Amino acid sequence: MTLAILAVFSVALTLLGFVLPPQGVKRATLLGLALALLSLLLTWGKPFAFGPYRADNISQVFTLLALLGALWTVGLVRTRRFEFHLLVLYAATGMHLLASTQNLVLMLVALEALSLPLYALATWRRGEGLEAALKYFLLGALAAAFFLYGAALFYGATGSLVLGAPGEGPLYTLALGLLLVGLGFKAALAPFHFWTPDVYQGSPTPVVLFMATSVKAAAFAALLRVAAPPEALALLVALSVVVGNLAALAQKEAKRLLAYSSIAHAGYMALALYTGNAQALGFYLLTYVLATGLAFAVLSQISPDRVPLEALRGLYRKDPLLGLAFLVAMLSLLGLPPLAGFWGKYLAFAEAARAGAWGVLVLALVTSAVSAYYYLGLGLAVFARAEETPFRPGAPWARAAALAAGVLLLALGLLPGLVLPALAAGVKITP
Repeated sequence: MTLAILAVFSVALTLLGFVLPPQGVKRATLLGLALALLSLLLTWGKPFAFGPYRADNISQVFTLLALLGALWTVGLVRTRRFEFHLLVLYAATGMHLLASTQNLVLMLVALEALSLPLYALATWRRGEGLEAALKYFLLGALAAAFFLYGAALFYGATGSLVLGAPGEGPLYTLALGLLLVGLGFKAALAPFHFWTPDVYQGSPTPVVLFMATSVKAAAFAALLRVAAPPEALALLVALSVVVGNLAALAQKEAKRLLAYSSIAHAGYMALALYTGNAQALGFYLLTYVLATGLAFAVLSQISPDRVPLEALRGLYRKDPLLGLAFLVAMLSLLGLPPLAGFWGKYLAFAEAARAGAWGVLVLALVTSAVSAYYYLGLGLAVFARAEETPFRPGAPWARAAALAAGVLLLALGLLPGLVLPALAAGVKITP
């Protein structure tokens, strides 16, 4: 049902977009995404399969997170061109497909269906965005080639194009490694992260919100289905948390800093993936989507383009709601109680300890402590004194969404049991 709704709205709005006013297309896109989200909730815990398409438990949880990011993006953006909303809708359809299949051919189609709209969205504002989008496109094409070659080797090793088929030997291991490279690019795991800082800095802020939340959710849904070699995953965890956190220390632009932060968080998510605990990964992604989405939503109210760190100074005096919301987002990303980010990291780290992965766990703990320097610096900057500059209050919808996300982060921090049972049912890996 979710796929049908997304597909119908995509086709219909492609035709009606030339007739309807841009605001009408925006409202219709929001309606389509909301109906897809509603259908997902109404069928929660009820798997459905049709050919290679499988709306199973993993699909439901990670599609939910992807649709939340898509709704947030469409609601925040200010544009007079209807194509923006359609591109988000196309990408959301690709993300749902990517999360809903174990077939490598359909997975490749889904990867391209979500990637091509993102290349266009990254160039939405000309200038610096063109260079960033070109880098994104070239590296994305290379990652797709790795994925395709991995799929070919997987078929050669197992005689099947369905993930989960039994296999062994060096050819099978190489196939899984190449698939990991292709999906690691979308998840922004180091060392496949080189596109991330430039694209985040050069793209419009609502687009960056979409990339940092929805794309990451879809990528990790696919990674859950790939039985990646544990040694390779451990290496990606180590590289991501080190590179992401250390590089973030030197940044002077907020979006670029949060880009490196997202690389580090991809490493923490990969740690949950390494332990094989899908519930921990699902909860971590939920808290990450809320906190990162909230941070970029606030930044989008400051500027749709670059946001130097100096622009955050005095935000609380200009708009107390946005200032407090940004502080909550930073503290949750840092993992401080009583916010939801604390439980996300706790579950991932506890599972790593239970699995005996002490090396990557210690590294993750140390780098998480390092991140306190830049997260606290960003969060407290909103209270610093600054020169009085004109500031336009955010749109009511954006302010309401920021308030709701902040309240959810606090509620899930105080009562994580509100969603953990649903996630336990939703992310159970089925054969």
